[in-house]
Amino acid sequence: MKTRTIVGLTAIPLFILLIFFAPLWAFSILVGLISAGSAWELLRCVDASLPLRFRIYAAGIGFAMPVVYAFARADAVISTAIFILTVLMFTELLLSYKKEEHIKLETVLYVILAGGIMPMLLLSLVRIGVRENSSAYVFLPFVAAFSSDSGAYFAGYFWGNKKAFPHLSPKKTVAGCIGGLVSAVLLMILYGFVISRFGHEVNYLLLAVYGLFGSLACQFGDLVFSAVKRQYGIKDYGNLIPGHGGMLDRFDSMHFTAPMIGLLVVLLPAIV
Repeated sequence: MKTRTIVGLTAIPLFILLIFFAPLWAFSILVGLISAGSAWELLRCVDASLPLRFRIYAAGIGFAMPVVYAFARADAVISTAIFILTVLMFTELLLSYKKEEHIKLETVLYVILAGGIMPMLLLSLVRIGVRENSSAYVFLPFVAAFSSDSGAYFAGYFWGNKKAFPHLSPKKTVAGCIGGLVSAVLLMILYGFVISRFGHEVNYLLLAVYGLFGSLACQFGDLVFSAVKRQYGIKDYGNLIPGHGGMLDRFDSMHFTAPMIGLLVVLLPAIV
């Protein structure tokens, strides 16, 4: 717990610096590294025997997609990246018929998921960054995810008697789920109050909606990747981040939280 806390407190200032003071391309590199690491870890989880080049394909496209988008700022980057990866993997499938052992279709789909779909979800962080008042908006997914995780942890620790998903995630409790929702709403409103001191006009009701749906997406994403770990019999996706496990262990929920906040930002802008 001590190591986990130290790493978390060290990472928060880094995110603040990159989001509020660094250019978008610098933040996109961080998103690219998270994306590449997540792709690599997922493929290692689902099939450790995959050829190394398949992981390189997925990690390379996963890194390039957000970085190129930061410069091009065009949605064609997404479709082009997924198209390249899809063609590449189906080419591998066709060429494998020259050998006795053929590549399975599920292997192709694993790589497209890890290197195409998952990076597309994380790309929402960079897409939010191209909007007006981008710095204030980009931090929202992190507020939603981290406040939800923290609220769920402490509520579960003090009041968590009833398990919410005992066969999927034994540590999750009903109190923890509710605590995550409440914490995300309150912290989102507090975040709105802080940025209003810097000249932004804030709709607090909409920020509460961001917190509610952001926490729901966060908890959903956590359960999704917990289900994958349970299916393949692993505890953590990796050990890259001390106290947190792998890149995907720390940022699993962000694959759903970022697109959710990105959608809300478009439909219900709360910061001017």
